[in-house]
Formats: sequence, structure tokens, C-alpha cells
Amino acid sequence: MRKRIGIITGEQGNDYSISLIKSFHEEAVRLDYDLFVFANYGTYDHNIVLYGEGESSVYKIPIPDSFDGFIIDETLFNIDKMSEAVYNYFNKNVQCPVVYLKRRTERFYDVLLADRQAIKDVTNHFIKDHGFTKICHMTGRWELHDARDRYLGYEEAMLEAGLDVTDDMVFYGDYWYNKASDAVDYFTHDGTDLPQAIVCANDYMAVAVCIELRKRGIRVPEDVCVSGYDNEEVTKHSDTPITTFDANIEEFGRQAINILHNAINGDCPSKETYIPSTMILRDSCGCGHEELGGDSHFNLEKMLTKYQGLDMSVYMHNGYQISFDIDDIFSNADSYYKHNKSLYAYICLCSDAMNATSRPVELTNEYTEKMILKRIFFQDPESCYESPDLTFDRRDLLPPQFLETDEPQLYYVNPMHSQNKCYGYMISVYPENVWPNNFTQAYLSALGNAIDNYNIHNEYMNMDEIKSMYLTDTLTGIYNRRGFEQNMLLVLDRASRRDLYLSVASIDMDGLKYINDTYGHEAGDRCLKALGKALSKVTSSGEVAARYGGDEFAVILVSKDSTRHITFEEDLMKAIAEENNEMKAPYTLHASIGLVHVGVGSFPSLDPYIQKADKLMYANKTAYKESLKKK
Repeated sequence: MRKRIGIITGEQGNDYSISLIKSFHEEAVRLDYDLFVFANYGTYDHNIVLYGEGESSVYKIPIPDSFDGFIIDETLFNIDKMSEAVYNYFNKNVQCPVVYLKRRTERFYDVLLADRQAIKDVTNHFIKDHGFTKICHMTGRWELHDARDRYLGYEEAMLEAGLDVTDDMVFYGDYWYNKASDAVDYFTHDGTDLPQAIVCANDYMAVAVCIELRKRGIRVPEDVCVSGYDNEEVTKHSDTPITTFDANIEEFGRQAINILHNAINGDCPSKETYIPSTMILRDSCGCGHEELGGDSHFNLEKMLTKYQGLDMSVYMHNGYQISFDIDDIFSNADSYYKHNKSLYAYICLCSDAMNATSRPVELTNEYTEKMILKRIFFQDPESCYESPDLTFDRRDLLPPQFLETDEPQLYYVNPMHSQNKCYGYMISVYPENVWPNNFTQAYLSALGNAIDNYNIHNEYMNMDEIKSMYLTDTLTGIYNRRGFEQNMLLVLDRASRRDLYLSVASIDMDGLKYINDTYGHEAGDRCLKALGKALSKVTSSGEVAARYGGDEFAVILVSKDSTRHITFEEDLMKAIAEENNEMKAPYTLHASIGLVHVGVGSFPSLDPYIQKADKLMYANKTAYKESLKKK
């Protein structure tokens, strides 16, 4: 088989991504590599935790040692924690050469834009050519290295000019449109104190800032000048064309492929390679010289693509509502496939996709080692879909016979999931100069949800039995550890959306060994059941109580009331006392508790708080044992 390179990226289909993949592909064809682009669409809504987990799983699809090299562009990962998860995974598991874009790494090859110098240049343009002294900066996502480099360029220019940079002059953005209103509020102090210029770390934020300023009656560039970075297509066609930098994406892509090629073949490329950018002056700073403006064809095409995706998404979901077997599901998928615009696409399912409840909770967002090529869809209306139903190793990504081509190929690989449950992936091949569009996101989302609904429907009749075996502790009737961990993700998602307060409790039954040894295991089981019953009494339906195993229990408290955790321990002690009164046994049920108030907000995990609760519980348990000795 031909050598192959994997590209790990996100935000599939935007202008920057298309330009970069195009340059990768041209160079890969010249050097005879197959290119596999592992891409997601991500989400800029950080409250959509479970969906984000499913999207971020894209980097887990390739088996690292089945590739000759990888290129990673983390600037397009718009999902919390994905950047570091990918870096840690590749640092630990990948032995082949890796090129990182726009990030300095210790181990890998780095291809970097001269971001710092570029932002310094445009800041100096405002200082020296415009005579400005009050210049603000909107950063990119601060966890990314290029965002910090761009800030340093701004800061360096200001300090060299003898201008102070104060906290109220720097707003931390996210490289997208949705923080523009907050940024303008921050910079303008409700319109009473305008900056002379706003240097944005990329074009999307610059365009959004211009729109937001105009909404408030603030003129660009007459009242406030604005600049961006990347020379995205949108900067040319906005009402006020944006002063920006051409990052020379084509050269960026060519250099990355060539560095990887040299490393694969035993050469030793430079650890860091810098690609310079060129400043383009336009109307947003008053220095424009290009004949640009609204392009009706460009805007209409973008609008039609967006609304087509929305319309088709509604129709697809309705179609899947009456799809009761797997053939119905994929017949529906075939009827809408043509809107993806690809020549053909392979739907590859995890080996347990149609019975995914058998998968352990900790592997929910993983892919099975064995995959099934379920369908091949074709754009050609004369071609009917194929149903190979071939099982193959995921390391191959497809059955090998489908990868034997005369010319190097470009394959797009997208995850297919429902929330954080991964059901497989789709591999698409596009005709020349045709690229993925936003409809593909709706298409994959609908198909993943349809498979999820199929599983639920098939198991509906024995759902109680499955729940008892899979998620519930059979002795106490509350959740087991698997049920606790699965519901923890749902609680995090709900709490972040509704601004609910979270607390966690670690609970350990005291004296279980003594009761077992003295009165028998039946007595011990009776106490465990009583503690489970007490926990059920003092937790609401939106909260999670579980028996972790043995004498260990855990609780997640969820409430609009910030004092919920304060009353919980007292309520539990009362409930335990009631159980003791009912048992009327020669032994006494007692439990030690460690309680930690998490607070309100969006939390990626409760694990650190559970660990703190464990420590508190063990401290209380030790104190309880000491008190018994004194008696």
C-alpha cells in the first residue's frame, strides 16, 4: 500500500481549513502519499459537553503505528480540553514523525507563522502611521500558543513606543464570532470611552467586532479602526473590508508536508520553521487600496449552503423517526447523501454499534478494534448504494481492497456519534475543487442519533432488566459505579446549561467487617440495603446516589439552592437513624461522610472534587473510630 499521512484537525469546511488541506493535498500527490484528514466540526458552545466529547473523539480513530506520519493543527480544535488531550495522546503513543502547526513542542517538528512579528507590525502601523496611543487587543484562545504569540507582538510594539498596556485594554477572545459583544462592552465602557483601534488576533473576531460597533452607531474606521489576521475570505466581502495579514497558507501547507516527508525518509529537518505573513491594508483602518466590497455571489452561496443544511436536517430527523430497522435507517441515509457533494462515502460502524450497551462506560467514546463496512454511498444517481457488510481491522481504516488506487487519494474521515457515544465514522472522497460543507455535520449527527434510537427501541422491552444488570447495584437498588460515572456526565451537562449548584459526597459504611464477622454476611447485606434506602430518601430524582462497591457509596447533589449541601448530611443522619429504628438489630448502622461543595458553572470533570471528598471521609472515619475507643 502507498505511504500515508494523517491530518488531525477541526472546523471542517471553513475557508482556512480548505486552503490548508488543498495545499497539503497538492504536495502529497507530488510526493505520492495518501492523505487522511481526521476532522470534526466541533462546537463553540462549551455547555454541550457530551456532544463535544463525541466530536473530539476523532483523533482516536487512526491506529498510530499504521501511519507514516501525522500533521496536527490544534487551532481548529474548538472543544474544551481537546488540544491537550491530542498532544498528550500523540506524545505518549506515536513513534512516527509528527509535525505540529502553530505550536512549539518539545518532541515534534513545528511549523509556525511569524505571528508575533505580524501583530507587532500592525500595532506599529496604528502607532506610527495613524498616531494612535489607545490601542486595544482581542486575543485568540489563550491556551493556544499562537494566541499568546500574537499578544506578545501587540505588547512589544506598545511598550517599545512607550505606551502602557493595562488590563482593560486586553480582552480574551476565542477566535470566533460569538464574543464580539462582550469585547466591545469591555473596550468601549458602554460607549463613553472609545479606543482608537482594536487589534484582533484573527479575522472572524475582527469582522464580528466591526458588526457589533456598527450596531451601536460607532463607525469603522472613522471612530474606531479594526484589524484582523489570516486573510479569510469573509474579510474581503464584509461591509467594511478588514485590514489583515495574508498568512501564505499554501506555503504553510507545502512546508509541513515536505518537513514530514524528509523526516519519514530519515533526513533531519529543522525543529522549527517560520512562515512570514504579509500585511494587507483595507478599509477597516482607513488605508484600503483594494477594490473590494460585498460579493453577492459569495454571500448567496454561503447563505444557501447554510440554510440547505438546516432544512435537510429537519427532513432527515423526521425520516429517521419512522426508521425501525437498520435497512430503514440506511435507506434514509442514502436518500440524503447527495447533499454531501462527495463522489462516494464509506460508512464504517463499530463492531458493537448495533448493540453498544455492551460496551463499558469508560470506552463509550472509543472505537472498536474491528469495524464493519456497512454501506458505500455514491453521488452518481445511476449508482445504487452497496452493502458490503465486511469486517476489517480499524488500523486499515477500510478493507484494504478499497484503498488500492492508481493515484494518491485525499480521504476525509469524520466521527459518527450520538452525544458521547461513538458508533463509527464516515470516509468521504470529493471531486476536484469540491470540499466538505456544513450539511455533513447535520448528516452525521442525524445518522448517529438514528442508530442510538434503534438501540433504545430494540431494548425497550427489557429495559428494566438491562438497567438492573448494567447500571444498578442489585443489592441496594441504587446506581452501581458504572451508573454513577455515566450519570455524572449527564449531571455536568445539565448543571452547566441551567446554572445549577453541584456538591459531591463520599460515604463509607462503618463497621461492615465487624457486622459480617459477628452476625453474618446476611446482616451486613441488610445494613448495606438500609444505607442505600436512606440515600434514596434524601436524594431527589435529578441527583445521583451510587454504591461504588463494598461499603463505599457516592452522591452528586444538584440544586438551584446554593445551601443544598449544608442540609444533606443532617438529613442523611436522620434517615440512617430511621433505618436503625426499623431494623431493631443488635448492631447499629453508621456511615462516615466527606462532603465537598463544587459550586456553579461548567466543569469538565468532578474527579478532583470526589478525591477531596474521599480524603475528608477517611479523616471523619478515623475520628469516628477514635471516638469508639474512648467509649
